[in-house]
Amino acid sequence: MRSGATAVYELVSASGARVACVVFLLLSVGLAAGLYAVLVRASGSRSVFREEPLVRGSVATVASLLLFSLLFGTVYATLLSGFYRVELNEEEVLLHYLFPSHTVTLQRMELAEVEGVALLPGRWSLRLHTHQGATYPSALAQEPVAFQSWRALNAYLEGGRGDVTPAELR
Repeated sequence: MRSGATAVYELVSASGARVACVVFLLLSVGLAAGLYAVLVRASGSRSVFREEPLVRGSVATVASLLLFSLLFGTVYATLLSGFYRVELNEEEVLLHYLFPSHTVTLQRMELAEVEGVALLPGRWSLRLHTHQGATYPSALAQEPVAFQSWRALNAYLEGGRGDVTPAELR
């Protein structure tokens, strides 16, 4: 067990992120299956003068997999990847990830700065930078939660910057 106080900042609800993952997964699978069905049906309707199908099953499969990868990959990369919770201990920072579920532990001395980045209107991502050049982005969070976490991380790294204004996050 670690000694000292621990501060925990949750940027995204873990249960909400899991529900979003399932919804986007099902939506992506459904659209890809729909594309496959349309392409296979189109290939089954042959004309009298044509003996070859318009679209082969392998082409329909590849097109469906590409659509699934594009849809779900984009959602994962923009909304679901990154840490969803940050835990500040005396000398360590723990970054908790959902997809895949794991925790990254960084020493306080490794961290160089915390950056707040606006990605969508009202949605922000935090980026932790280390002195070695590594970057750890957070999942997409609402602006007030991201600002509160950004402020706490800056105070943790810089020793008490409690007078930060929302304009500094932008």
